[in-house]
Amino acid sequence: MIDTNDPALRLAMADFRLELDAPNNIVLVMVTEDDGSEHDYQFDFDQTTGRWEFAERDLLERDFGDDWVEEFEVAVDKMIKGAVEG
Repeated sequence: MIDTNDPALRLAMADFRLELDAPNNIVLVMVTEDDGSEHDYQFDFDQTTGRWEFAERDLLERDFGDDWVEEFEVAVDKMIKGAVEG
């Protein structure tokens, strides 16, 4: 029997869009699920080091899986790196 609620078997069912508010050191995140529901998040980053922390990471990982969150984090890192290196 396959448990489709097992996080290891879930398929990502959402897309994300990132925007950078560089003057205010803020990353804006828009997550759109396949059913059309949307969720907005934002978090700060350190302009000098590029360090950032996203409090809702566990929630996204639970809902969309490790691979989805990894792709999300890579995109955030790339965006912030571009802002920090300017």
